[in-house]
Amino acid sequence: MKKLTLLITLLLITFLVACSSNSSQPSTTDNNQGNTTTEPTTNNEQPATGEDVEIRFLWWGNQDRHDRTLALIEAYEDLNPHVSINPEFLGFGDYADRLATQVAGGNAPDIFQMVDRWLPMYGSRGQLANLQPFVDSGLINTEFIDQASLDPGYFQGELVGLSTGSNAFALVYDPELFAEAGVPLLEPGYTWEDFANTARQLSEALGTYGTYIDVNHSRAFGTWLLQQGQWLYNEDGTGLGWEDDQLFVDFMNFWVELQDEGVVPPADVNEAAATIENYLIVNKQAPMQIIHSNQIVAVAQAAGRDLEMTILPSGNDGTTGAYIRASLLYSMNPSTKHPEEVIKFMDWMTNSTEANDILQGDRGVPISSKIREHMYTNLERTVQQQFDYIDLISKYVGDAPPPPPPSGSELDNAFDRIFLEILYRANTPEKAVSRYKAEMLDIISRQ
Repeated sequence: MKKLTLLITLLLITFLVACSSNSSQPSTTDNNQGNTTTEPTTNNEQPATGEDVEIRFLWWGNQDRHDRTLALIEAYEDLNPHVSINPEFLGFGDYADRLATQVAGGNAPDIFQMVDRWLPMYGSRGQLANLQPFVDSGLINTEFIDQASLDPGYFQGELVGLSTGSNAFALVYDPELFAEAGVPLLEPGYTWEDFANTARQLSEALGTYGTYIDVNHSRAFGTWLLQQGQWLYNEDGTGLGWEDDQLFVDFMNFWVELQDEGVVPPADVNEAAATIENYLIVNKQAPMQIIHSNQIVAVAQAAGRDLEMTILPSGNDGTTGAYIRASLLYSMNPSTKHPEEVIKFMDWMTNSTEANDILQGDRGVPISSKIREHMYTNLERTVQQQFDYIDLISKYVGDAPPPPPPSGSELDNAFDRIFLEILYRANTPEKAVSRYKAEMLDIISRQ
């Protein structure tokens, strides 16, 4: 009888252990191979079963991006025969309407390409899946990814976009012109006053302008605000993120005073130098200019000589206001039937050397330091400079500002126009600030 009781007890324990094991299986991840199982982390998740699944992937781009992405999909499907990825791609001009229509109709693709200014619009409506649980579980491998590279994808505390690659504002300069002028190079930590004095010295020694005036996209003004603990827009992208008019007035007068001294160009020269081939630094009319770091390839090519990059001026207290931007982002439909398969694909594009050998940085400097290291030696010098710059600015970044409002392009254009009015002396900073604020709020209210 005792033997029978013992046998029944052992069978019961075995049964309970088996049940327990099936109900709480911990994550196991092999990100680079794309073979992953994990516990569910969203309402629509289904465990990876290896059953045939279809995923829709929507992106925009030029023909080169289309070709690379199609090759990328083919490689992934070879590694994961049970996954079929249906590509949907078009030019940027039609993309916004396509995505908006599909999302509104409940027919959004499983994974789609995004820009930061769309995150508030879709994120506030619950139309973007939170990717943070997949980072926490390790399904998205962030072992070689800095938090600063993930920050651009957050909206209201949720990671709703995974950066496809990094970009940042930079000061491009001509080291040969600095040497010719006998002016020391600017090192990270230099202030706006240092920047102005350097421009004065260069202008006097070379007989050129000291620098181009950065009118474009309010990027320098945004950095200026961040150094004061402010930002262009509020957290939700529904209003301005600053109130003190003097912040705007001081920034504008910084350039106006240099213009009065002849250190920076008059408005008509500045406006005519808006395209890369006409950049003042390209044509040796100025040895410094603010750009996006990914423009170094085109700018150096147009100049036909080597150029270098460093970070933008810092505030007087040493605050850099520097941050890393996402060239683009991948977002996931929160209603996808195959969240784990979508995440596996997303992780593979981010962390796989094979995937990045195909992409070749088409969507920005890879956010994984391991991938950057893998690709570095085979890149052209100007592309290496982009990688080097992301490594440099990573040492100085602070908290990333919230994503701009959906109408970011219209807001940028309004900033450029009002800035030029000031440079043309059609308005003063003191009078322009109220109209600038009013136009910003009007544009935001119509988005």
